[in-house]
Amino acid sequence: MRAIPPRSRGLGTTGRRSAATALAAVAALCLAAVPATAASHRTPEPGSAPRATAAASPAAAGATVPFTTYEGEAGTAGGAATVTSLTSPPATQYSSAALEASGHAYVHLGSTGDSVRWTNGTGGPISFLNVRASIPDSPSGGGTTATLDLYVNGVFRQALDLNSKQSWVYEGNNNYNTSDDQNPADGDPRVFWDEAHTFVTGTPIPAGATFSLQKDAANSASSYDIDSVDVENPPAPLAQPANSLSITSCGAVSDPAPTNGAADPQSVDSRAAIQNCINQAQAQGKILWIPQGTFYVKGTAGLTAQGITIAGAGLWYSTVYRDVTVPNSTPLAALFDVTSCTVQNFHIDADAVSRSTVGGDGGAMDTTGTNWVADGIWTQHTMSGFWASGTGGTVRNSRLTSVWADGINVNNVSLGADTGNDLTVTNNFVRGTGDDAIAVNSVHYNTNGDGSQTFYNPMTNITVTGNTSIAPWGGKGIGIYGGSGHHVSGNYIADTARYIGLGAGRFGVNGSDLLSATVSGNTVVRSGGNAYGQGQPALHIGNGGDGQNTGTVDHVTATGNTVVDSLYDGIGFSTSTNTLLQNNTVTDPGRNGIAISPPFYPAPTGSAAITGNTVGGLHAGATAFVNDSSGFTATLSGNTWEPAAPEGPYGGTAAAVPGTVQAENYDTGGQGVAYDVSSVNGNANGYRADGVDLETTSDTGGGYDVGWSGSGQWFRYTVNVAQAGTYTVGLRVAAPSAVADALHLSDASGANLSGAVALPATGDWQTWATATTTVTLPAGRQVLTVNQDNGGWNANSLTFTANGGAPKTDLAAGRPTSESSHTDVYPSSNTTDGSQSTYWESANNAFPQWIQVDLGSAATVSRVVLQLPAGWGARTQTLSVLGSTDGTTFGTVRASGAYTFDPASGNTVTITFPATSQRYLRLNITANTGWPAGQLSEFQVWNS
Repeated sequence: MRAIPPRSRGLGTTGRRSAATALAAVAALCLAAVPATAASHRTPEPGSAPRATAAASPAAAGATVPFTTYEGEAGTAGGAATVTSLTSPPATQYSSAALEASGHAYVHLGSTGDSVRWTNGTGGPISFLNVRASIPDSPSGGGTTATLDLYVNGVFRQALDLNSKQSWVYEGNNNYNTSDDQNPADGDPRVFWDEAHTFVTGTPIPAGATFSLQKDAANSASSYDIDSVDVENPPAPLAQPANSLSITSCGAVSDPAPTNGAADPQSVDSRAAIQNCINQAQAQGKILWIPQGTFYVKGTAGLTAQGITIAGAGLWYSTVYRDVTVPNSTPLAALFDVTSCTVQNFHIDADAVSRSTVGGDGGAMDTTGTNWVADGIWTQHTMSGFWASGTGGTVRNSRLTSVWADGINVNNVSLGADTGNDLTVTNNFVRGTGDDAIAVNSVHYNTNGDGSQTFYNPMTNITVTGNTSIAPWGGKGIGIYGGSGHHVSGNYIADTARYIGLGAGRFGVNGSDLLSATVSGNTVVRSGGNAYGQGQPALHIGNGGDGQNTGTVDHVTATGNTVVDSLYDGIGFSTSTNTLLQNNTVTDPGRNGIAISPPFYPAPTGSAAITGNTVGGLHAGATAFVNDSSGFTATLSGNTWEPAAPEGPYGGTAAAVPGTVQAENYDTGGQGVAYDVSSVNGNANGYRADGVDLETTSDTGGGYDVGWSGSGQWFRYTVNVAQAGTYTVGLRVAAPSAVADALHLSDASGANLSGAVALPATGDWQTWATATTTVTLPAGRQVLTVNQDNGGWNANSLTFTANGGAPKTDLAAGRPTSESSHTDVYPSSNTTDGSQSTYWESANNAFPQWIQVDLGSAATVSRVVLQLPAGWGARTQTLSVLGSTDGTTFGTVRASGAYTFDPASGNTVTITFPATSQRYLRLNITANTGWPAGQLSEFQVWNS
């Protein structure tokens, strides 16, 4: 459940991210007794030991379920099958198959004979499979059907029916965040995955046997992507209970034909018969019995029941299937509207093809009343699974997979109610929803068609415990929206594609304020997302989580939660008060560990006590804790992260003077230490973890500039001045209008070095010119501050020239490179891009390897500077420096030697040699103590 926030500019990408191999255990927390082979696998960063993650046990986080999930990427690939994984946060706001996959990874079967194989490690037989897979759309949209073959111990067993009729919608051509466009020509697809289940033909797969999915010549889809397979051995069908009325006795007719994404056109409409049976059961005080079979309810009308039990033979056996002809123009009621009922042990499915009326999408079950129960219901392909209000109700032991909108939404508005109190959501498994997997949705008011408003009682005492939420492609894992007294604990949330994993806040302008909630013992893995280019955190507390920065969020207690491998910030705060964040663990966040007022989540005011928390596995440029709000009071105590250095040069190495200092490379240390800004405006979070006031520049050389200048703001830069003297400073600036007294440069003591600097009118924010001033600097390392005295301009760089001479420059910057080899997505071009966090890595276990740069023409050179990512562990590489004027014949510039890259010195190595004229510089690498490959993040070439 979410509102659609304003469009925002997209965020950039970050460098390669790693995850702990111990995360394999965390990936399966939702499962009971999952074998190691079922867990998803992530590759550790080269040269680093696998990082341990603080994983809760299955008993502590997630649902206990009767099936075991095997991830596709954890199986054994056969033929030419390949694994595709998400290796960095999304570069755009759009989706991908990996982003929507569980584990953010899957196996691809693209050729005849490709397969993926697992071993039955459940300890028992397997008689039932549920496959989460994707096959291509039809060329004109609307999907296809195909089979995929199942093998047991290498012997063909049966063909499985798959389809793409209820997946593949498109967001291009101004359709972002909709699900009605089925035209492939519009591009930007989403909803890649669907789920299909069946009983195993013949003898169940015994413990210890292998089973595999294989693309054979008879399987007509051009390719098959396998995300996961759930395996189990269901119990026998339940018998009809005493004092019950079977729907078949009222004329309901089961249809034996498989649905496979669409209704059987020969099926019988049993809606009237089932409703007649419901009416009789109500009048006679009997249980309504749904026997084995698939029973169709056709058209836009649903079924209504009050005060009875509706029971089936088991969610594997009894199905009520909704068939709506599309395109549809009549708003749909839910399939079941039930008041004060118990519903249990059956399956609900539908042929809906989008989340709207036109796609034939209605809810599965709307419920209200008192002490209602939903137990053992499996819902698929409906708009929502449960839309539930009332008092004392419970949703438990249920499955919701491939649902178009919310999985379980407990609220105070369903079926005309105005109350949602003492409701419980427990031990449910939810995967692949188009909105929030689980939501607590307290509505304050709704506006009626005539402009009047209907008000509702705030929700109280909602319990959400021991659930599993995996891979929602269009919403949060769990969203807490308003009310008070809620308890959300022991849940496992993983692999959100676009949004926050676990959020505690308020929903929009018409939602209730959140006045108290306890969020404890939850595990949030690989969550957050880049919807609307916002870089959303994995766990969020505060208003604005739905794009509406309004309302009160107060007294949220978040304790003992584990956040692992977030795509962006681990925990983020927007406006909220009296939060207690205590004893939580954040491991391997994609951006910062804990962030107050991260980009697009403003916190102009607020308060929190942050105590006893642990943050580990930070990436270069990120910090354990950052507060980018001057009005949010955070009281810190007993947190285990090491205090960040008060200030330091960006990338770990002071900028050289003479030379060019990039404006975006202000020091690390955060707000009030390295910079001071009045608001967070920038959108370059892929480059700097704080993203403050940065944007992509169109100036020569590309990169980023500092924008949104304003009186009183400042940025600090640590530089290393080679020689004392007077320097001309060329400021690369853009300003629509001339700005008098725009800025001045000062030293660490605050002394004004430049006087007031006026900037010329360049005509536009991205039309660039050079303004000059002079400064006198002592030799050595020092801090310079660019003080913004009047706003209205952008800055791209500052070039310091000594005594009127040309500045010393990195001759290799931006120049083309070549290599002996590279692995994965780590080419040699990463070594001249100016970023220490991106890198080249050669093929593994195949020394010698080489990398070279083309300077464009012969130049006098006498020094190379080599870097590895600042956060990597120490290692020694043995290498020589070669030179060439023609790119063919190379001579030795510096003989082979062992060079140690040490994080204590910024993982930087400088190699000097007698001045020589060369066009091509090559490094020949013969050994590396940290990884069996050549590795380099920056290859700089200097003329002195």
